[in-house]
Amino acid sequence: MNMFATRTMMAAVQRMAPVHTFLRDTFFRNVATFPTTKVDVDFKKGNRRLAPFVHPVIGGKVMEHQGYQTESYSPPLVAPDKVTKASDLLDRLPGENIYSQRTPEDRAIERLGLDLAELDETITRREEWMCAQALFTGKIPVVGEGINEVIDFGFSNKETLSGTSLWSDPASDPIAYIKAKHTLVQKTGFVNCDICIMSYDVVPAFINHPKVKDVLDKTKMEYATIAPRQLPNGATYVGTINELGFDIYQYNTWYVDDWTDPKNPVTLPLVPEGTIGLFSTQANYSLVYGGVEVADEKTDSITIVEGTRVPTSWVEKRPARRILNVSAKPLAVPHEVDSWFIARVA
Repeated sequence: MNMFATRTMMAAVQRMAPVHTFLRDTFFRNVATFPTTKVDVDFKKGNRRLAPFVHPVIGGKVMEHQGYQTESYSPPLVAPDKVTKASDLLDRLPGENIYSQRTPEDRAIERLGLDLAELDETITRREEWMCAQALFTGKIPVVGEGINEVIDFGFSNKETLSGTSLWSDPASDPIAYIKAKHTLVQKTGFVNCDICIMSYDVVPAFINHPKVKDVLDKTKMEYATIAPRQLPNGATYVGTINELGFDIYQYNTWYVDDWTDPKNPVTLPLVPEGTIGLFSTQANYSLVYGGVEVADEKTDSITIVEGTRVPTSWVEKRPARRILNVSAKPLAVPHEVDSWFIARVA
């Protein structure tokens, strides 16, 4: 059996434990793979129309289709590589006993597993970033070597506060604002928001706001509760607005932006600073994958492989080395573009 064959490595990738990610696991739970390089995605606009009353003699009344649009996208290719030279397999791996009698073949098998795991994690982090961009900006910028595009979902439920409306101002009212926007999404969306995600710098402004404290002091009324606790998937539970059945979370995860200015990489939060998002965990979001083109040297042909991860490997002669690649074509898709609300509040 060739351990570097795509079929063999795909089986290994599928058995790996996934990296837990809050946004992807909470909202983009629907996963679909396609055997084509392009995917067709349906978008819906919410409406609250009622079925019409009609006279029994007249019969039914036709209701026109509304808020339905199909877009065709080419999911962007994500394809990190790892390079292994023969000399790498002669040296012991990290953590290996210095008196180890392991052969280069043994090390090659273990290194394959380690490299597959690392490449898979980098793709998972990119997927989480795409989910964050889709939710908090309504756009996914696809920027890399030889590519500069923007996937725009036409999201418009967003607002930037200023002046005394900012939560840093005692005259503002964070809970009243959240309740108003909760109602707004109820009117325009399909489902009710049941979760609020705040950036790391908004949470202190919210908890320490005098009007929020005033509500919390009325313990017998139980309008809201604040009881922060760490969760295992990178988020922090902050509290609940009991009146709305509405949980509040802080998501404090960062990524390295090394494409906007390659000479000066910067570390940025996934949830933009000063931002909150009102979401529904019942809304229809998907993580779709396009087919990956794979070259077969034996048959001198190119085939399209369907899957969430497609590993390939090949050998180069000058210099002598083995290349390991894991490719994916993911796209985070929020089908119901009116089902959430984003605001910059601080």
